[in-house]
Amino acid sequence: MTCGDAETTFRWAWALLDGLVGAGVRRAVISPGSRSTPLTLAALRHPGLTTHMVLDERSAAFFALGLVKAEAAPVAVIATSGSAVANWFPAVTEANMGRWPLILLSADRPPELQDCGANQTMDQIGLFGSHVRAFHHLPPAETETGWLGGLAARAVAAGQGPLPGPVHLNIPLREPLVPPAALPPARTMSRSVTPLASQLRPTADAVAAIQSLLSSGQGAILCGSDDLGVGFHEAVMTLGECRRVPVFADILSGVRGGAASGGTVLAHPDQVARTAPAADWVLRFGGAPISRAMTDWLGRCGGRPQVVVSAHPRPADPVGVASHVIHADPATLCRMLAEPMATAPGWRETFLELDRQAEWKAAAACADDIAFEGTLLRRLLSGLPPETALFLGNSLTVRAAEWFAGRLPHRLRLFGNRGVSGIDGNLSTAFGLAAGCGSAVAVVGDLALQHDLTALALGREHRLVVVVLDNGGGGIFDHLPQAGLPEYRQAWLMPQGLSIPAAAQAFGLDYVRAGEIGTALGAIRAALDHAGSSVVHLPIDRTVSLNRCREFHSLYDQGDRVHDPVAALSRR
Repeated sequence: MTCGDAETTFRWAWALLDGLVGAGVRRAVISPGSRSTPLTLAALRHPGLTTHMVLDERSAAFFALGLVKAEAAPVAVIATSGSAVANWFPAVTEANMGRWPLILLSADRPPELQDCGANQTMDQIGLFGSHVRAFHHLPPAETETGWLGGLAARAVAAGQGPLPGPVHLNIPLREPLVPPAALPPARTMSRSVTPLASQLRPTADAVAAIQSLLSSGQGAILCGSDDLGVGFHEAVMTLGECRRVPVFADILSGVRGGAASGGTVLAHPDQVARTAPAADWVLRFGGAPISRAMTDWLGRCGGRPQVVVSAHPRPADPVGVASHVIHADPATLCRMLAEPMATAPGWRETFLELDRQAEWKAAAACADDIAFEGTLLRRLLSGLPPETALFLGNSLTVRAAEWFAGRLPHRLRLFGNRGVSGIDGNLSTAFGLAAGCGSAVAVVGDLALQHDLTALALGREHRLVVVVLDNGGGGIFDHLPQAGLPEYRQAWLMPQGLSIPAAAQAFGLDYVRAGEIGTALGAIRAALDHAGSSVVHLPIDRTVSLNRCREFHSLYDQGDRVHDPVAALSRR
């Protein structure tokens, strides 16, 4: 029986939130609103939830996404009805393609206020379409709440697999929305639902089939942009050594971190892929690589065995050259395949020689203190303390890290939004990482900063060092064909002229302008010891940046092999 009194509505909302807590949700990100009051109060009053208030709904959803990434656990997001819910859409698409479990709780108007011109009312049923793993439209509040715990548990389970992703619960709420002040806290009734870790172990026949494919000719291993965990890092490096094949590892895979990454793991796989010979077979893990050169190299290996290994039912094969797909735990499969096998003399050494040349060129491009994205990222990634959480913004930032960072002396917690790869919400995601990890560093471009400027309001509560690589607009397009158009500056570069120091001041954040790399790195180190958030601003000459990237990517002539990076720099 539906009811219109505030106490019933509050207890209804409590039962739903309590069910989410019982299913493993420990955090809720809330944006203020009237219609969502029962949900907000239930979250704020529940002893099992840590709550975060974020004004901007778009920022709130990306902030929640950062929390999910940091803690590998589902996070609830609460907003009022109307356009507030639509502001979640960019983060929902990122969570969908990146496979992150956001639990979306949207307040809605009850049925009698639909389709009649009521204020702040729109059709929210199925709003996110195929971007969510499950959608539930609840009835208005009832006195009977016993079934809500089961619904909440199913919603969390749908968000966590077999293909993780967001889940949407749409919750119509009738007025009155504010319960009596003397209302005692609702009784916690949730039964804890503890997810148990499991591994998708491949069958003996599947392993034998892959072993047969890998026994013919000379191969390679490719680790895409998903970080599959330390256990996988160790297993795939062991497999590469056993097979004596090169390992192409995307910067976001995490495989390049740690002293053990030497030898078979390439430091500059993007550069190597530009001239590397095609392999007779490729064993592939994780998402699509950031590097276009690695993707093109996979295309050149087309028509030969390429085995894509995925722990979920959405394998990454954007080029369409996979010959086999196996649904299995990547680390487990690596261990089962780790048997020594003879390879042709010089096969791996060919790749390692190309890699050494790329390392000389990267060192040459980054040998001085002139402000340049590659230099900043190369030195930052090698100089941060172990296990530091680092968010790499989209467009040029993450690509510069891919090109120039090389191998890292120890493991970092590297993150990016590579689901749909937008610049929207980059800062908000990074603040969520800082909330989940205790602190973090985010490196973003000037347009990404402006696109998510309201996220700086989160800096009053969380410890994030925001490093702004300011190249005066969309510098990534300098590397793309659009740069040759007469409308390039107007429609693609789009320099904004934002006063970054004024923006930092407006949100009460510390600000440092760095004229060179050493100053920027010193400011970042100091900011990491600071209690609040800071902005480190590095203006970059786009001409210098473009020329250094072009020189790094230029192919070596047979008679012009440079072995001295300092000499190479002096010849520029």
